[in-house]
Order: sequence, then C-alpha cells, then structure tokens
Amino acid sequence: MAKAGLRKALPFGLAEASLPGVDLARAFSERWIRRGIIAGFGVGFTLPYFRLLNQIHIEGEELLGRLPRRNVVFLSNHQTYFLEAIAFFDLVYVRLQMPFERPLLRFSAAEETMRRNLLTVVMRLAGGVTFRRSFRDGGAEVSRPVDLDGVGRVKAAIQNGWLLHFPAGTTKPGAPLRSGVARILHNTRAVAVPVRVDGFRRLLLKGQLPGKLLKECSIQIHPPIDLSGFYAETYTKAGGERVLQQLEERIGDFAAGG
Repeated sequence: MAKAGLRKALPFGLAEASLPGVDLARAFSERWIRRGIIAGFGVGFTLPYFRLLNQIHIEGEELLGRLPRRNVVFLSNHQTYFLEAIAFFDLVYVRLQMPFERPLLRFSAAEETMRRNLLTVVMRLAGGVTFRRSFRDGGAEVSRPVDLDGVGRVKAAIQNGWLLHFPAGTTKPGAPLRSGVARILHNTRAVAVPVRVDGFRRLLLKGQLPGKLLKECSIQIHPPIDLSGFYAETYTKAGGERVLQQLEERIGDFAAGG
C-alpha cells in the first residue's frame, strides 16, 4: 500500500524506476557488474592472451598518470570491434592498476554492433556507450539524421570520465575521420589524446573473433593535442577540419601499417 501511495504521488510520466532508491540500487549493481567483468577479463583473457600468447607493445603509457580523471577523450584508429577497447581497459585497470571509478573508462560503439550476441552485451555492461551512426548501419551505407541522444551519451561519458572513441566510425581500413568528432570536442572542451593502434587485425579469426597466436600488436599514446585556440573561438567548419587534419597525422592509416 505504501508503494502504491508513493507511486500516486509521483508526477505524471515519472516511472517507478526513477525513484532515488531504485536508481541508487541500479547504479550500485551496475558498478559491481562492471568491476566483475573487467576483473574477469583481466584474469581469464587479457593476461594470458595479450602477454603470454601474444605481445602488445605500449608507448606513452606514462602520459596517463598526468591526465585529469574527467573530460578526457582518447581518439583512436579502429581495427576490430572490441580488442582495442579490451586492451585499453587492461592497460588502465590491470597494468597500471588505476581505481575503477577514477577514471571511469568507457568506449564508444555503434548501437547495432552492441546488439549482436552475448559478448557484445557483456562489453556494453563493461563500459559501452552506444550511438546510431548516420552514415552506416551494419555493413550497409545509409544516410539518416544525426543521433542526438547518442551524441548526448558520448558527451556525458567524456564529461564524467575517460572515453575511448573511434573517429572513423568503422573498422574499414582507410576510412576518413568523421567531422562530428570535432564538434564533440568543441562542445566538451575535452583533453584530446590521439591513440594509434596497430596489429590487432592480425589477431582475428572469422567473424571478428580473436584466436590467432604469437602476434605482435602496439598501442601508441600521443601527448594531448593543443586545442586551446580551437576551443576559444566559435566553432567553424574550417576550424573543425584543421583539428581532423591534426588527428589524421597521428592516427590515420597512412601514418603506419596496420
């Protein structure tokens, strides 16, 4: 009866799930589910697969300790659906042993990708931030309005912690960087850290599944790009293109073999 009375007292359209106690319980459970997934990946997958059966060489990891714990976006080229994200989680939380919520590391992914199977559901719980791409859906080219809700989720993830983001929006080699990333940077005033990954495609079997052994991969973390001038001015298309060019010079496919 008390719950029914409380539900009647709620404003119209406010769901029971929005009650403070329910939100707190959900946040608590999601926090520990995330911790369990990351710890499980570390013990059961990344330690044997990335360090014993294969090798990942990392450059620039010392930069991570000097970054603020919020409003940081890592802008990376994209070779696989999830291996780069898993490797980055391993770097931050297992190798460097940073606290799970300081920073709160997440990664961006296309919405349709995160609905594929049980693995994608697990990855979403570990820290996936989804959005609908305006130019591609699965393997098909499309043209549709920008997903403003998805953009909002990406911005919130940056503002609340660290986000690993893939400006090309696809694993296709040689794909151009999308202009939307420059707008996101300008709106969030985030610390922008370019990341170049190489060799992760060589780990894949069919269907984006990892499994190949005795391969070498690399993660190169560049110093943050100085965007103070870009942030100080009103956003312009020309200014955004200059930012994309700086990113392309650091993470574009021409910069190194992949």
